Amino acid sequence: MIEKYYLFSLLNSREAALIEKRLFLKAYEAGTMIFEEGEVADAFFIIQKGEVEIFRYIREKPVQTVMTLKTGDFFGEVGIIDSKGRFANARAKTDLELLVLLRSDFERILGDHKKIRYKIYRSFIREMVIRLRRSDEAFKAFFKEVLHRDQ
Repeated sequence: MIEKYYLFSLLNSREAALIEKRLFLKAYEAGTMIFEEGEVADAFFIIQKGEVEIFRYIREKPVQTVMTLKTGDFFGEVGIIDSKGRFANARAKTDLELLVLLRSDFERILGDHKKIRYKIYRSFIREMVIRLRRSDEAFKAFFKEVLHRDQ
């Protein structure tokens, strides 16, 4: 089942089954905050249905959305990897169904299974590179707009 999601596409069925046992489903209504910047990162999420808006605040005001994620995308992994708080806010843009993997389960699986760890981190890195490029373009457009407003 989870092999259809990009994050788990490199796993074989046995490896995927180990992770599937630990996943649980959580639903959110549109507009509901999933987490806020600075919170402890105790889980990461795979979007089973719906859309999530990732955004940050500058001077107490919401910034233009950093990214919108859709069915099949994952988020919340940065805090899981670096053991720091959430670096952005996540809000349900539509009604939402998420598959949730707790940090403790994630760490246990990766600690016990080197091949799974390699495959998951490889997928994380590929996705982070894609997101970095998208974010760079979004921030360039944002700052260009701000500079033109001030002139």
